[in-house]
Amino acid sequence: MARQLAIAGVNVLSLEYGPEVAEDDLMSFEKYWQAIRRLGYAETERALHEPGPGSWKRSKYFVYKEDVNYTTAGSASWYWRRYRCVGGRSVFWNGVSPRFSPRDFRAGSEDGFGPDWPLTYRDLEPYYDKVEDLIGVVGPLDLAHADWPRGHFMKPQPFRCGERILQKTVARLGMPDLIYTHEPKAIITRPHRGRPSCHYCGECAEGCAVAAKYDSSRVLLPEAKASGHWTLRSNAVVAEIQVSPAAALASGVRWVDRLTGKSYESRARVVVVAASTIATARLLLNSKSRLFPKGIANNHEHVGKHLKDHITCSASGFLPQLRGLKPYADEGYTYGGYIPRFNRSYQKSLGYIRGFQTQSGSGKGIDFRARGFGAALKRDITSRYESFVGAISFGERLDNPGNYVEIDPSGEVDRYGIPIVKIHSELWGDNERKMFKDMQEKLGMIFRAAGAEDVHVSESPPNPGSSEHETGTCRMGTDPRESVTNPFGQTHEVKNLFISDASLFPQQTEKSPTLTLLALSMRNADYLTEELRKGNL
Repeated sequence: MARQLAIAGVNVLSLEYGPEVAEDDLMSFEKYWQAIRRLGYAETERALHEPGPGSWKRSKYFVYKEDVNYTTAGSASWYWRRYRCVGGRSVFWNGVSPRFSPRDFRAGSEDGFGPDWPLTYRDLEPYYDKVEDLIGVVGPLDLAHADWPRGHFMKPQPFRCGERILQKTVARLGMPDLIYTHEPKAIITRPHRGRPSCHYCGECAEGCAVAAKYDSSRVLLPEAKASGHWTLRSNAVVAEIQVSPAAALASGVRWVDRLTGKSYESRARVVVVAASTIATARLLLNSKSRLFPKGIANNHEHVGKHLKDHITCSASGFLPQLRGLKPYADEGYTYGGYIPRFNRSYQKSLGYIRGFQTQSGSGKGIDFRARGFGAALKRDITSRYESFVGAISFGERLDNPGNYVEIDPSGEVDRYGIPIVKIHSELWGDNERKMFKDMQEKLGMIFRAAGAEDVHVSESPPNPGSSEHETGTCRMGTDPRESVTNPFGQTHEVKNLFISDASLFPQQTEKSPTLTLLALSMRNADYLTEELRKGNL
């Protein structure tokens, strides 16, 4: 959004919660034993205990509860991993970037659950094209699948050995719409717009110092800066959106310098909020005034509601066909295989709606059940080291009234004096439980058919929020009584207040949200620019 507005000549001030990420902190090439030495024991232990395993190398940019607390309620404790840095989660993500399909935008009409999107695939298609051409996305060049439109793809990296075996296995199963193909990723495999191609170091989620993986701070914001119309204020914690007392208009924001604790105000003709699904709802709910006693743009009480996240199921195993394969340079980018949604032909018989997709990969993996001692143990580990295969399925979660955010009624505030958020979350519903069972069965079926040994499939889903794909809380729509914004992210009640993150999504789908979020933001920025030109804002 900031880049698109700035290159159109709109003066933009970006208030970012955290600092700019130092290139030396992007550790995709760093070994774990090196990271422990760099961080020290105390920092490593802290990162492992609070945000969750698997990401402690980037702990410098975590938001810890002692900094900004949040509370949970309901039958399931919501897991909220947060980053404080310019670029946010785009710095530390795996880059998975599928387009939504035409059917995703009208899912409510097809199965009768929830609203349709207030726009169609055709409305967003030209922006999908522009975003893919701008950031660079790899994917299967021969894609033809009903639930996943083909994009403007670069050539993907070749499959690893285990991925090739899984691809042949899936083809042999012969189920309708079941394919194993290349994963769509915002990672470039050839030089693109001044960025070098991926050099395949294998740890995409630890940050990419060369910007071969899309990262807004290294791909989009440099273009915003070059326009001369963009100003960055890092370490700025926005506390509230201010309202003009004479009209239902946003007049600016009040924010706190994270390092000094000093409070400031910034005035603007238009305010755009892109703080992420839960943080955006928190900001709106905390922005109370005489005109908006329940929070800005919330007179119909939809801000914070309709919170959703993916349900996930993982599988892993070892392929005996690859036992004894000597280690070789197969790191590549993280995971290369993808199974689009394929359950439409049979899901009614299982009693659930919506679908799931699967991300898969193979390569180096340690079998912790290895036997022996000393040299014998090393031989056993090495013999299976290149035979590991893994997969994780992501399924759509339906809207549940028990899943929402509010300002914590206790009155607790964070270290900046801002009231904290309380996240309400219920356990997976009947639809999710049936979908999860299907995920388990299909992953097990594929791994067994491939001949995998020591196959492990998740016994139960992880806590809601674990996928870090949360959506909803400020959903878009055409009816102000049932939504927070119009189809362009413009709030119904405050015409110069816009939302530009995944909180806009009225339905989730099984697909990763980032590419669609970028396309929406570009479309919304074009609309905002035109409204400014017309004098409507």
